[in-house]
Amino acid sequence: MGNRHPNPHSDNKGPHASLMNEHLTLIKNISIFDGRSEDLIKGKDVVLLDNTIEKIIPAGSSNEGEYGKVIDGKHGYLSPGIIDNHLHLMMGVSQAEFFNGPFQYVTCMAVREAEDMLMRGVTTCRDVGGNVFGLRKAINTGMLPGPRIYGSGGLISQYSGHVDFRNPNDMPKEWGGPISTVERSEMNCGILATGVDQVTAAARHNLYLGADFIKIANGGGVSSFTDPLYVNEFFEEETRAAVRVAEDYGTYVATHVFNPVGIKRALNAGVKTIEHAHLIDEEAMELLVGKEAILSPQVYVFAMLKPLYTDAVRAGKLKTALDGMDNMFKLAKKYKAKIVYGTDLLFDYEGRKDQLKDLTLRKPWFTSGEIMIQATGNAGDCVALSGKRNIYGKLGVIEEGAMADVLIYNQNPIEDVAVVENHENTLKLIIKDGKIFKNTL
Repeated sequence: MGNRHPNPHSDNKGPHASLMNEHLTLIKNISIFDGRSEDLIKGKDVVLLDNTIEKIIPAGSSNEGEYGKVIDGKHGYLSPGIIDNHLHLMMGVSQAEFFNGPFQYVTCMAVREAEDMLMRGVTTCRDVGGNVFGLRKAINTGMLPGPRIYGSGGLISQYSGHVDFRNPNDMPKEWGGPISTVERSEMNCGILATGVDQVTAAARHNLYLGADFIKIANGGGVSSFTDPLYVNEFFEEETRAAVRVAEDYGTYVATHVFNPVGIKRALNAGVKTIEHAHLIDEEAMELLVGKEAILSPQVYVFAMLKPLYTDAVRAGKLKTALDGMDNMFKLAKKYKAKIVYGTDLLFDYEGRKDQLKDLTLRKPWFTSGEIMIQATGNAGDCVALSGKRNIYGKLGVIEEGAMADVLIYNQNPIEDVAVVENHENTLKLIIKDGKIFKNTL
């Protein structure tokens, strides 16, 4: 959990006596979006104590001389940091470079992009397939700037499943074939497993490496070649094996799946987040809500990948996913599913610069306020599912005790979420973990 620093000056002599130290920051002249409600909070100031939100107080009710820093929001709009719930930090290079280039280069690109993301206002991300543990340590120790990272390690997949990118001339490793490219230790973006024992071992291996949660594939994917979107992957007992391992470690399982049979299989086995789900049906959506699971869909990635995936197999799957999107969002609204923002951007550094476009592309189905909640409060609930594995504090909200991840825009993102996409012109303040990374107020 987040480390709250004790106040060495606290003597309980008055309402402001405990605030008289350099660790305190006052943010004033703001309207507050708290991550939960579309209604802005007005007439309040926010007080930070190091890396947490200490108090939300009536505007002008304290002596500014009591604070180490005073930030004038200049009548801007204060928001929690944006949380991207589905991305791959190590996949900011081309697919050919990712699979065949020097991994040191891949890592350098991830370092560069991590800072880019933070400067867009993305203060936290959930990496759902890749070796991000070294990068996470570098960011957490202050060596590098970047978003707070929750990582799954390698996506666990069956043979012929979503991360089976073997050379077709190679036998499985259990039959004498080589370790596949995706399973190389430095890449660790996937693990091929068969049966309960191997799924169990793969999940435990990821947790050994430092994973915050486990991710598996219960259905076909757009980026892969051997599994149509209708394919159901992993038997329920195999899925349940991953869930049991995660539960033993106090965390949860996320799953990659588009089709309704795979979604229902995963939910009935105890999976907590459904990634993609574009082909979901009414029965599966009702089950998702009944199980209190979280829906993690993506929008922009399919447009971004269209010029990259020109082969018949992947182009066809991409179109199928796009065709199902409208029905998915309508069902999600009908059943009041908890939805989060996530991007899944792949293999194109320039395209990934439009990470925030996914927010504005949701406007046909949701209000700007609803979209902002998906990217903050709901997203914070999602990363918090890692439970005992969670090394951070409460995220995605502006409330007492939450982590001090704070943005200020000069326009109202609740009126139009395009304000967030236009971050270069609208985002004036970025605070992550109590540290100021940008201030142009």
